[in-house]
Amino acid sequence: MKTEKHPYFASEEDFYAYLTPNADLSREVTGMHAFWKQRLLDCMTGKKTLPFTYDPFFKIVFNPDTHPERLSSFLSAILGRDVEVVTAIPVEHVLHDGKSVIIMDILVRLDDGSRANVEIQKYASGFPDQRISCYSADALMQEYHAAKKKSQSKSFDYRDVNKVYTIILYETSKSPYTDPEFADTYIHRGKVTFDSGIQLTLLQEFAIINLDIFKNHAYTKSREVNSLNGWLKFLTTENVSDIDTVIRDYPWLADIYKETANYLHKPEEVCNMFSKILKEMDENSMLLFVDEVKRERDIAFKERDDAFQQRDDAFKQLDDAKKRLEEMEARLNTLEKQSKTDAF
Repeated sequence: MKTEKHPYFASEEDFYAYLTPNADLSREVTGMHAFWKQRLLDCMTGKKTLPFTYDPFFKIVFNPDTHPERLSSFLSAILGRDVEVVTAIPVEHVLHDGKSVIIMDILVRLDDGSRANVEIQKYASGFPDQRISCYSADALMQEYHAAKKKSQSKSFDYRDVNKVYTIILYETSKSPYTDPEFADTYIHRGKVTFDSGIQLTLLQEFAIINLDIFKNHAYTKSREVNSLNGWLKFLTTENVSDIDTVIRDYPWLADIYKETANYLHKPEEVCNMFSKILKEMDENSMLLFVDEVKRERDIAFKERDDAFQQRDDAFKQLDDAKKRLEEMEARLNTLEKQSKTDAF
């Protein structure tokens, strides 16, 4: 069994024995999807870290109300300049169509008045380019309305509208992020630019981070030690056995690992967080992902069929050329025979 000093259970059987008196919790854990049940068991027995790329656990670490300094450090590393989180902004509101509700992962006000929205997504398919644009546009409209409300006593000035940052972290990437030219690029920062080179103070900026590309390519090749790589190593390290290596490069993460491990002293709370993850992975999101996979499969099938057709066309052209060559050789042989006959 676990102790107050050591938060892990000695075995999966010990964890199930702990759950037995709580029939509802035991039933909930037993009925979990196999992947999540095993991940929970691995966490409780000290094999895996908590899944920090999922909302309830991400907010344990980066809660803007309790740990604004952590989120400030993370955002500073992403944006490439020092920023400070001043306050959290309510993350749920109705979009401007008056119907759709938008729920953002973390939404904060920075010290220069700008707003930053941080989204962690399991699949890039569930958060396409168009959705990024809509989230950014909605955030900008919220800033516009806030500036209008603030200027009640004076004439409204569009220059009072604050900048908005939309930051997306993908756990599983897809094209174009996985295309060969971006194979080792795990962060993409962008804003609106003009082909003339003119510099305008437009209000929407973006940062997209591909955690799987970071984990599989960029960091292992560069081994560059900096704040951004430290945070991304924290988010992508799953095996508890790897934590010492991470802390060796980033000793400031030791306290965070210790703090999050202490949550395992509260198995009921951890189980409830896992249940929350499963509830948030709603059917619509899964269907969207399945549809995207089907589209990519259909594209792959078409590309294969096109390749086969091109091959068949090439074979046909080769056969036609061979037949023409045979016909020309036959005519040449006939002419040669005629020429010899005429000579006699």
